[in-house]
Amino acid sequence: MLRETNVQTLNWADKTMSVLKARQLEACESRLADLPGFGLFDGCDAANVETLWACSFEAQEQPILTHLHDPRKLQAQVLTTLPAEAALLSMEEHHLLDRMLALGGEAELMDWEESSAAESLVRRLWCTVRREEDHIFIHLPQELVVPLQLITSSKAHEDIREKLFRYDATIRGLLYIGGLLHISEPLRHLMVDVLQGTYAENQTLAMRYIRTSYDYTYDPRGQMLLLHPGLAEPEHMLAKLNIRPDTRLELDETTMLGAMGGILPEERPLFEMMYGLLLGAVRPEISVEEAVEDLRMLAKQGVDLAEMNDVLSSLLTTQPTQAMLSGVQQLYLMTPRWGTMRSGTVQ
Repeated sequence: MLRETNVQTLNWADKTMSVLKARQLEACESRLADLPGFGLFDGCDAANVETLWACSFEAQEQPILTHLHDPRKLQAQVLTTLPAEAALLSMEEHHLLDRMLALGGEAELMDWEESSAAESLVRRLWCTVRREEDHIFIHLPQELVVPLQLITSSKAHEDIREKLFRYDATIRGLLYIGGLLHISEPLRHLMVDVLQGTYAENQTLAMRYIRTSYDYTYDPRGQMLLLHPGLAEPEHMLAKLNIRPDTRLELDETTMLGAMGGILPEERPLFEMMYGLLLGAVRPEISVEEAVEDLRMLAKQGVDLAEMNDVLSSLLTTQPTQAMLSGVQQLYLMTPRWGTMRSGTVQ
């Protein structure tokens, strides 16, 4: 998902991982409400097809309109690319699709985090959404239900999804270690190690998968960068680093396995310490895990200790104790920083 807001002028309490995530999802929910109430297979005709197409991924990828669209040709195009596109759904999209297929083509969004997956499925011209009071439902037309049931149950689809699951864990692990990644290496890895020789070997759909799976932004040269969800100021990090397309990280197996699980081995004792210190003291709208993650992500960005203490205070229902302040100081001193890994070759 494109990181759309510049938060450099905000206080760090407004740039924590939980706040960034909430801001992204609120923007997504707002966009979802503005999408057309009809779909390519549900109510679309020659009079409104351009309105629908303008909301699609294809319009984003080819912003210059070269011709008017015929609904029947667009339907045929969607059916033609259905196997490859189904193979390259984000993890969240695939989970939501599985639920729709199990329920006959319609499902209620279980939480607001599913709004991002729902938006992507609408922009693929597959689905429509409707709101009933405080409930949001996503609908998959019957013209796509049976084809997708056959596609997703095939051995070829399962093989690609298994490779993609490992790829996703690897990219998230690298983002956890480095904070950000230039697009060139993740794209090369996806095209060569996952999709080469399969029916889903399509760079446009591969880029669509990357944009729907990870936070991203663009550097001053217009090159795409994937971001860890907790990295609030990629501009600040870019100013310190020389991120080149050929920059890679040198990692050992233990470090990589920890990063894929969302925490390095040396960070776990720090997490458990802060969890115990904050248990029962954080504001009711956030969990203890979220509060500790917010503080850990600030430490990984090298935020000043005084600012981390201010964020700690904003997370609590009471004044921080001396033990809590000492715990934050240990986080600040002992957490590996983003941008400090050596460059090398990843095998």
